[in-house]
Amino acid sequence: MKKLTKEEILKELEKPNGSAELASNERIDKNALLRDTSELFIERGLGSALLVRLAKSKPLLIKMSENAALTDAVRAALCHESPKLRRNAARLIGAFSRSESDAELVVGRLKDEETRFVRPSLLLALGSIGGEKAEAALSAYSPAPPADESEKKHYDEEVEALKLARAACMKHEKHEFAGLGREYEIELASPDRLTSQLKKELDELDIESFDERRASLKVKTHDYVGLFRARCFSEALFTVGTLEKLTAEAAAKAFAAFVPEFMKSTHTGEPPYRYRIELRSDKKAEGDTTAFKKALRDALDAGGLLINSPSDYEMELRIEDSPGGARLYLKLFTVRDERFCYRKQSIPASMNPATAAAVLRFAEDYLTVNARVIDPCCGSGTLLIERGLLSPCDSLTGVDIAHKAIDAARMNADSAALKYGIKQAKFICNDILRFEVKRPYDELICNLPFGNRVGDHSSCERLYTGLLDRLPGLLKKGGTAILYTMEFTLLKRLIRERAYLELVSQGRTEAGGLTPMIFIVKVK
Repeated sequence: MKKLTKEEILKELEKPNGSAELASNERIDKNALLRDTSELFIERGLGSALLVRLAKSKPLLIKMSENAALTDAVRAALCHESPKLRRNAARLIGAFSRSESDAELVVGRLKDEETRFVRPSLLLALGSIGGEKAEAALSAYSPAPPADESEKKHYDEEVEALKLARAACMKHEKHEFAGLGREYEIELASPDRLTSQLKKELDELDIESFDERRASLKVKTHDYVGLFRARCFSEALFTVGTLEKLTAEAAAKAFAAFVPEFMKSTHTGEPPYRYRIELRSDKKAEGDTTAFKKALRDALDAGGLLINSPSDYEMELRIEDSPGGARLYLKLFTVRDERFCYRKQSIPASMNPATAAAVLRFAEDYLTVNARVIDPCCGSGTLLIERGLLSPCDSLTGVDIAHKAIDAARMNADSAALKYGIKQAKFICNDILRFEVKRPYDELICNLPFGNRVGDHSSCERLYTGLLDRLPGLLKKGGTAILYTMEFTLLKRLIRERAYLELVSQGRTEAGGLTPMIFIVKVK
């Protein structure tokens, strides 16, 4: 991972969208970036916009909140002469603080703030901090009418922020899932082109499925919790309906007809029920995304049974494009999905656990019970752990050249062993091209570096070549290698060039907009 100097960080921040580029660049060490940006902010008041973006990561946010010098500097910045810095300071306080003293500080700042575009962030900070002082201030607050047309935009933003802040600050009744009283249609999202692996898994669990598509299938069931015995899907969505033409009015009508009654019949407690909106549609039937969401929210909240609460929600109302218009779904957050909670840490390019489970199911006919398994580029250990959950293994060994990956893998494996009672994996920090094997393994499974987030094409070619050259020593004769990569043209050529290897099966999938392939190889 690349570590930038403070001078390099400042140079990047001077560029258009520099903060966004730094925060999204997966090649940059985010912990080091946070440390140095925090120092720049404390010492010189620079980098606040980047800190706001980094605060969206929960692990980084925790580190921010534990940095007393940084939090003190953020509080002081609420009174800085720069309006943009005051706005970012409000956003940061709203992210890391829940204390009454900070609520009082923000309330005081709100009373004195003369710049209109700063006030929405102060209001949202109060909503996030919560407590009696924040609630009282928000209840009493009334945005000043715009003095002229130039202030109307900021006035509207202030009114919007006040509504969201009041909703976030309310003392909400907790609704607990009580079970489905009847069968509901639920769509399960699977890794792309691996739906048949999910269907097979559901069949083994005596769960009937239908409407199998490239990246999803449906079930009808009254046992929602029981669905989470399956591991080859990423999320479960209750189908609400479809629309030929997407408008906020039509979407609100469909959601209002389904959601309140569904929540009342399946949960304890009384309305209102809290939701957030997720729009995955390119349609601009009512203008831009913000305007569409606002119109939908206003229509749904008007009935009093639902309340938009983006920071404290118990369900997601989702809208997705479909060939005939749009599909509407409800995703519950009142039932915790604990299938992959062993993942205490991840690293850039970590494999999605549902994808890992499906990839292994794809190769299931070539796997054996009580196998000795090695993962030569184990990362945070996801693929190896999912292999241990698929069937009993005699041993699980992970190798990675990065100490950070090994630390994450050990933590995740300890968690998985405790939760599931699977074989404890062994992890070794080493270069697989130098790793000494005393006894060949039965299986090798690997999410190979793709060359986009980690390394490049040249480094991939060196690693792939070296790994395939070493397969006869790493695996016993007849042993199986399951290799997952985006560099499929390179890997396929290298396999064909080696007479001691046999490519027995392959399949394509999708991950993060990329289209990697699965190769199953035998050592002759």
